[in-house]
Amino acid sequence: MSDRERADAVLEHVAVLAFLYYPGIEVDDPSYRLAEDIEWCLVRLGDVSDAERERMGTLFARAITDPTAAREELFTALADLDPVPTADHRE
Repeated sequence: MSDRERADAVLEHVAVLAFLYYPGIEVDDPSYRLAEDIEWCLVRLGDVSDAERERMGTLFARAITDPTAAREELFTALADLDPVPTADHRE
């Protein structure tokens, strides 16, 4: 998967979750967990460092709960994200 395809997949997941999220969802649906939604998005990132995973998880949470305020920062972070190099990674 190219970096662009990965970013698009992540953004698609975040957008769907942001569309479905609303304040008070936890009251209406006690089984709802924002952490599970964030993990669903993190899976699409593939291999990234733990620090990047933590940073992106925070951005995902903000983008899901307040998309307008967080969208630019999320786009920039995804564009700047570098995958973790692997032993068979060649340039």
